[in-house]
Formats: sequence, structure tokens, C-alpha cells
Amino acid sequence: MGVVDRRVFEARKKAFVERLEREALQDRVDGDILPLLRLLNTHPDIYTTSSCSGRIMVAEAVRPSYSKGRGFRPVAKWHHPVDVDLVGEVAAGLDNAWLMVRGAILHLAAADAKTAYRLVELGRETGHKHSGIIAINRGGIFVEILGEERLDIPLKAGGRLMADLEAAVDMANKTLALAKLRLYWLAARIESALFGVEAPTSEEIRAVIRRFLQCL
Repeated sequence: MGVVDRRVFEARKKAFVERLEREALQDRVDGDILPLLRLLNTHPDIYTTSSCSGRIMVAEAVRPSYSKGRGFRPVAKWHHPVDVDLVGEVAAGLDNAWLMVRGAILHLAAADAKTAYRLVELGRETGHKHSGIIAINRGGIFVEILGEERLDIPLKAGGRLMADLEAAVDMANKTLALAKLRLYWLAARIESALFGVEAPTSEEIRAVIRRFLQCL
């Protein structure tokens, strides 16, 4: 793990922090996650690269795909619950349409193994089960924290409506809300574990999530 060069790490951190603030001024950063990114970037051994708090998306595709390659075209996306009429308007002009939800994703660089493993632990502890170290180079040990929320609903196929639009959007909004709750849980644990900030405990947040799930 000694491959990280502190000078390269610091240079890249400076560049990514400056890019984040520049894009925030251009309203190109997901507002729900911006405070957490700014907090993480104040840590001397961490910087953030790309992140999303979770999103609902309508895509034109015959079948859903993880990639955005051939045959898959994102048409609209929202980082907040969406109105059924808006989804209907977007899907109206498509022959093949999917309504998709993805949970939060954070990409971070750590200066050392201890910090990287701690970030992974915090991710998994808060329900971001698919978290891990994805790369190591002179600029840092790169961690991906990935939420498990995922939803793929076929809205249209060959121009024919395939799903109850109102029910599909309702489920998408609920799935996104759960993803956001998990992200806020992660933020609380990061504040407490890495910055010593008083925050709700995991037990308190789990209780909120359980109550929310009972309403689904």
C-alpha cells in the first residue's frame, strides 16, 4: 500500500476540490450530497472524485443495462421524487422505455490503507453493501461506496405500455427515499467516526428506516 505518493495525492486533491466547487457554482452537483462531499474533503487523508445521492431515471432501451453504451440512452433523470405526469411525458415519445432507480454512489481517494478500509467499513455498516477498494495508484487508494437500492421497471416495449405508470412511479419514489435515508445514515456515521461530530446513532437511524419500511 506504499504506492501512494503524498505529493501526487495533494495535487490531485486540490484539483478535484476545485472542480467540485466550480461545478457546484454551475449547479452541476447533486445538492443532496454536496454538504457531505465538502465535509469529506476537509479530511487531510481523503478527497472525493464523483458522487451521486441516488436518482430516478427514464432510459430508452430494449433492456436495462449497467452501461450507457450501445442501445441504452438516458433520457431524463432526477435526484428527488418525481411526479407521475412528468414521467409520462418523458416516456410518451419513446418506443422502449424503462423507469430505473439507483442508490447512492461515492468515489473517494484515501492517502493510506487505514483510512480506505475505514471508509469501506462505514459504507457496509450503513447498508451500502457493494462497497470496496477499486484501484490503487500514486494519487490514492480509491474507494467506491455503493448503495444496494436498484429498481428496473419496463414502462414501454415496441410502443406499448407495459406497466401501471402511477404504481411504477410510486415504487420508484419510495425506493429513492430509502436510498436517501441510507445516505443520511452514512453521513451521520462519517461525521461521528471521522470528524467527532455528535450525530444520531446507527440504532436511532435504523429505527427510522424500519418505520419507513412499514409504510411502503
